[in-house]
Amino acid sequence: MTALGPFLFGAPWALAALIALPVIWWILRATPPAPKDIELPSLRILDDMEPKEETPARTPWWVWLIRTLAVTAAILGLSQPVYAPGARTDSVEGSGPLLIVMDNGWPSAPRWSELVNAATATLDTGSRDMPVHLLLTAPQQLNNDPSERLTTTDAAKRISSLRPQPWGTSREDALARLDAAGLKPARIFWASDGLENAGGRAFAADLSARAPLTVFAAPPHTPAAITGLTSETDSVAVTLRRVETSGEERAFVSAFTLDGSALATAEATFSDGETDATASFTIPAAALARIARFTVTGRQGAGTVWLWDSSDRSRRVGLVDAGAAAQPLLSDMHYVRKALEPFASITEGSVETLVAESPDAIILADVGQILPEDEKRLADWVENGGALIRFAGPRLAAQGDDLLPVPLRRASRALGGALAWDEPQALAPFSESSPFDGLTVPPDVRITQQVLARPGPELSSHTWARLADGSPLVTADARGNGTIILFHITAGPDWANLAYSDLFPQMLRRCIAAGRGESVNDEEGAYTPKLVLDGYGRLQSPGPAAAPLKAADFAGIAPSEAHPPGLYQGPAGTRALNAARNAKLERIAAWPPAARLLGDAEARAMRLAGPLLSLAAVLLALDLFVALLVAGHLPRPGRRSGMAAVLLLAGMLVVPSPHASAQEYQYRLMPDGSYRRVPTGPQIIPLPRGDAPQSDVDAALRMRFGYVKTPDFALNERARAGLFGLSTTLYNRTSVEPEMPDELDLETSPLELYPLIYFAVPQGAAPLSERAIARLNAYLRSGGALVIDTRDGDTPGSTEITRLETLLEGLDAPPLQPVPSNHVLTRSFYLLADFPGRYAGRQLWIEQAGSASAPRGDGVSGLFIGDADWISAWAVDERGRDLYSVDGGEDQREMARRFGVNLVMYILTGSYKDDQVHLPALLERLGDGDASPGGFGPSPPRNNPARDEPQFLPNGVPQ
Repeated sequence: MTALGPFLFGAPWALAALIALPVIWWILRATPPAPKDIELPSLRILDDMEPKEETPARTPWWVWLIRTLAVTAAILGLSQPVYAPGARTDSVEGSGPLLIVMDNGWPSAPRWSELVNAATATLDTGSRDMPVHLLLTAPQQLNNDPSERLTTTDAAKRISSLRPQPWGTSREDALARLDAAGLKPARIFWASDGLENAGGRAFAADLSARAPLTVFAAPPHTPAAITGLTSETDSVAVTLRRVETSGEERAFVSAFTLDGSALATAEATFSDGETDATASFTIPAAALARIARFTVTGRQGAGTVWLWDSSDRSRRVGLVDAGAAAQPLLSDMHYVRKALEPFASITEGSVETLVAESPDAIILADVGQILPEDEKRLADWVENGGALIRFAGPRLAAQGDDLLPVPLRRASRALGGALAWDEPQALAPFSESSPFDGLTVPPDVRITQQVLARPGPELSSHTWARLADGSPLVTADARGNGTIILFHITAGPDWANLAYSDLFPQMLRRCIAAGRGESVNDEEGAYTPKLVLDGYGRLQSPGPAAAPLKAADFAGIAPSEAHPPGLYQGPAGTRALNAARNAKLERIAAWPPAARLLGDAEARAMRLAGPLLSLAAVLLALDLFVALLVAGHLPRPGRRSGMAAVLLLAGMLVVPSPHASAQEYQYRLMPDGSYRRVPTGPQIIPLPRGDAPQSDVDAALRMRFGYVKTPDFALNERARAGLFGLSTTLYNRTSVEPEMPDELDLETSPLELYPLIYFAVPQGAAPLSERAIARLNAYLRSGGALVIDTRDGDTPGSTEITRLETLLEGLDAPPLQPVPSNHVLTRSFYLLADFPGRYAGRQLWIEQAGSASAPRGDGVSGLFIGDADWISAWAVDERGRDLYSVDGGEDQREMARRFGVNLVMYILTGSYKDDQVHLPALLERLGDGDASPGGFGPSPPRNNPARDEPQFLPNGVPQ
């Protein structure tokens, strides 16, 4: 090529045509021949009129200018010019072999096109027969041999076909290959990434000692890479690093799912003098769990992509425990929640809701009966890879289901009690085959009660943790791709103090991982590449050179051709190997003195033949258009078309840019499961039209009791009258002021609106439906109170519980016990020794709470079962007259009403009367010698006689 300043010409002889430009200009400017004049007598009347348009005598200057420029552009284009500011024209450069060295590691990807352009421009500075050799610094098994001789044409094609690799460079390996080739180049061009990594300064000095060196350094723009990630339960932050430290700069990072859907974008700001910045994402936990990779917006390359694996990701755990909503601090799930918060995102809801969200694990706390449809949902979810973690308790000890890892005995084992021979047990060290292997057992952890597994030949293989006496504490069983895990104790401190120790959250974490088939101690085994990154940061299938990676070596391995960055599947699930993990990006500060450094403009080469020929074609087309317009072969634009053009231009200027105003956004879950960005500005959202009946609205606004609707109409009326009488008594004697009771359908009515539901069981009642049982279970777990009265007190013996087992089959209730004599129910308002109704001397059954000294939760029972027919003793008509006789007369009716008051006070206020603060008042009353009829202590509180007489409003509601 012939050089002329910064321009190189491939066909310089074509420029000789420029000499003919004056001739061409003279021809284009020539005047057309004069027309012949013919005089017509009739045209004399136009002699005094001046013409509006005149035909020029010469070609207009702008026409011949367009034609001259078109010819000039065509001549220059045919000379094949190249703009190369860095070209040198001395004869030494083009005489010997040229060695082109290219950094093709991941730092080169953001400016790869500039490196390729600089290397290609170097080829234009030599002769056509100049030998070219190519050396790449990213190590590969089949890398270019530096001794291979290429022509300039072949070298240009080879360089254009190169792509950056997703791993780093090894300049020592490049020098070793260059020495092995024995090549002695006349000059060297190095297209460098400009980074000191892998000995950049020493590499430049070595190249400069071999031959004259020209360098084009293209360090990555800000930010250069994502170097780290930290995650919390509801947020994640990625660390960005840049090469230059001067000035303040902003960057944006986007979070994507594995299939490429964008979920969120966060901003990172580099302060002046700082190399690192952080982009934080705070988005819903469900969306956080779907993130698979983070990418710097507008930057390509494997270093600007961070893959998020399962080991760094916070676990998604679902909790099924409706009772936690009523008294969260007293629920077993409170301890589970506190143990999970440091490493898991927690979702609470029903089984159906949680299974639909597909979390990593679902936890059940002391659930003895699971509805058949929920049991099937859980079984299918476990088969597909879910981890179901269950905790024992009184309910599970009394009744179980099929979602258990081992068969259980229908009782619990108490340790260290007054009637127990065994002392509380400590935990035995974990075996090597257990997922808990490696955890330290605290010496102060003690188990006081547990559910025992039935002995069997497979029990040992299902046991993950044992007590010191060898009895199972944690058992597990694989079901399909998932696992069912059972802690044989409660999740709270009722049966053990494990919940108070640091061991509890570690055991839960390993249960979640092991339940999904992931190993926490993954020193054994190998990780197989699943998806890998290419040099531009795009996920693709692994190539034939990708090999498995030993689990023990995963943490310290550097990406290479055999182990490219990507996602690897192994014993601990999915793990990510990232290209720029903990990368230190330092720019080469000092170059060899003999090296020639090219700036961005100098290294840039531009072939101008195509643009010049295109310009010539455009100018000729414009000249043709003008000629046709002047000759009248094209329509002239009128006033209307001109006005339309003006209006169109004005409209384009008035329309605001979509980025003209700042707008804040948030991410909202859409019906299809994706998250979309929506504005957070003020919005008017109309309230939905309510379709609840007025009775439900009234029950939500004013407290009232409910009774279960049965097929027996007379019994329903008796229940209504009984609760009406109890409401009247409460209104006259206490601060509780209930409204008229409501009749409830267990399948449709909103049970949660009623603090007490009375179920008078009719004779020959059919079993309740599954829906009714499910709604009753949810009602009891949320803190409701259910009173079941069989009204069989006229028969000798205790309450017939067996008849209720068929009626209430599926009701998730713990073991029952008669009310102890020191129970708070005996003193919640009145001091009582018995709980009579229409019949006296009958037992009242409540939930068993382990022992009287250690009540479960707050000690409040939600289930009351008896046969004393209390509603008959409470029943009154609208004028306050008793409706039914009582065996013991008015004294027994009074004691029945006092029991009703105690029952409601116990349900509404809980066990606060167990507090020692009430002890002095109780002792004072017990010391007063005036005993009350039927009571074991003094007389009841002296109420106002005026308040003891029922007062009624015209509508029959007590006032």
